[in-house]
Amino acid sequence: MSTKPKKRYIPGINGFKAVAALMVVLYHMKFSFAKGGLLGVTIFFVTSGFLITRNLLAEAEKTGKVDFPEFWKRRIRRLLPAVICLITVTVILTSIFNRVLFTKALPDIPSALFGYNNWWQIFNKVSYFENAGAPSPLTHFWSLAIEIQFYLIISLLFVLVAAKNNRKQFLTLIFAMLSVISVILMWSLFDPSADPSRVYYGTDTRIFSLLAGSFVALFEPQLRKRTGIVSEIAGIVSIAALLAMSAMISGYSSFMFRGGQIIATLLSVIIVWALLKRNGILSRILSLPPLRILGEYSFGIYLWHYPVILLLSGGQKAGVLIVVCEFLLTALFCVLSHFFVEVPYSTGMVSKSIRILLSKPGTEKQRLRKEKVRTVNAPIIAGQMALVVCALLCAAFVPKENALANKDELERQAEQAAQIKDEKMKERLEAEAEPEEVPAEELEETPEETPAEPPAKRTDEEICNAIDILMIGDSVSLGATNSFYEVFPNSILDAEVNRYSTESYSIFGTYQSQNGWDGDAVIFSLGANGPLYDSLETMRSMVPADTPLFLMTARAPHTEWAESNNQEMKDFAAANANTYIIDWYAASEGHDEYFAEDGTHLNYSGAEGYAACIREAILEVFHESD
Repeated sequence: MSTKPKKRYIPGINGFKAVAALMVVLYHMKFSFAKGGLLGVTIFFVTSGFLITRNLLAEAEKTGKVDFPEFWKRRIRRLLPAVICLITVTVILTSIFNRVLFTKALPDIPSALFGYNNWWQIFNKVSYFENAGAPSPLTHFWSLAIEIQFYLIISLLFVLVAAKNNRKQFLTLIFAMLSVISVILMWSLFDPSADPSRVYYGTDTRIFSLLAGSFVALFEPQLRKRTGIVSEIAGIVSIAALLAMSAMISGYSSFMFRGGQIIATLLSVIIVWALLKRNGILSRILSLPPLRILGEYSFGIYLWHYPVILLLSGGQKAGVLIVVCEFLLTALFCVLSHFFVEVPYSTGMVSKSIRILLSKPGTEKQRLRKEKVRTVNAPIIAGQMALVVCALLCAAFVPKENALANKDELERQAEQAAQIKDEKMKERLEAEAEPEEVPAEELEETPEETPAEPPAKRTDEEICNAIDILMIGDSVSLGATNSFYEVFPNSILDAEVNRYSTESYSIFGTYQSQNGWDGDAVIFSLGANGPLYDSLETMRSMVPADTPLFLMTARAPHTEWAESNNQEMKDFAAANANTYIIDWYAASEGHDEYFAEDGTHLNYSGAEGYAACIREAILEVFHESD
């Protein structure tokens, strides 16, 4: 007899998973009303924790044990065929249509197959320039990796406690301890001045969402008895709050790491509680056929949408036609994978077909069955195997290609820019150390008082040559080093590869305290590598009130935060005195000839345009002050 437990179906859960899938898809399509759409992953975590714990608990209560090998056999049949199918198709398509994505996907394949992609992304140190442009089409496997690791942890726990009469109490204590530790780790490890990947992708920092779903499963009988008008209202309010968070709060904001994910998890728990009432309002809404069916395919939608988006739009914001094509292709791949891969392998149809093909029929009925399998199933299985072999050949022999053909040149520019900056600072410090000599005759002469004449209005060249600007930038600014100094020879450009916005505080503080910088303006150009967090407020408080602070918008089409950063800069400049915008995003609109292959870093033409954009904004402000 099978030990797979029978469980009471909750149709509303599938509708809730459909909402989660749509949130994630719209987020990756860069819809402005889904900037926090990655909260859909949090919903997936909660529902997965609920469903898997529910299954294990039912098995433990029915049989007094959990069959660990059988559990993992079911998990592997459910997940691995779909994963192999996606990787196979992705490798083949990217090798044909986008070699950069192909090159980025290959190193991620083992971690995607074996369930450690999240830790691979945390610890894999890839060169900044090699990582430029669109991300790997397998990047989204981080969340599946967390779920697989959770399945391992929870199945082992159930193996240990399944036979105990007090297993629920024991599991409640363990889940509570792990949840508290996880929340504390997310809160304490998050550092707004560093890459948030460690916190965002970590199993230890995200497992509390899965465990929250497990709690609902543990107390499902008690919660069912308490469903009613309170759970109805709470569920409706909670799903409205989740959608509002998705629309209004950036997925990488500091709030998400300091309470936002916890709130989203609790809201998801309340919704699952409300869905336990099968005839409730929320349950009926989320059980509507379109949502229910979409939810049944949510795993496939999550797997397929990201490679499709990257192949069609490169992960950039796309027009209506491209978006429609992305939806349709995702649906097509998802359905084909479901019927030709997931169902046949998860139900054992493929292994059964192979046994029939290898068998010797003893009756006419067996002969006809073997002939049918040979005619229908065998070509499909052979086609699948051929695709896998084709993908392996592509991985072995198709030439690789980086996002930046001029990677070596950009790295050379970074070294050159650092040398120029150091030489200029050395010259400044030496000049300040030498006392200025005044001729003796000038000291003896007493000038006659003459009527003051209004100073002549300075020319553009005079302003640019005389002005002392401190520009703090990243690798984009590095590409414009020579052009910047040609326009502003008396200024300083301090730029480094992969610099975060929050590093600006210490950089500016060093120039003030150690280098004695007291110049005419500061340019902040750090919006491409991560969220701004509180960098604008901090920089404005550090820069003297009478010194202009210029905020340079970013063009980084493959990032999740550039658009929101640009808007935040504009809002901040409008609300603060002596703060101005250098709108590189607007100035570079429609100028594809400015950029290297990744659409972000500058070529020679782009460097000149970048410097000209700064020049125009600086002159506008300083002509007004003359």
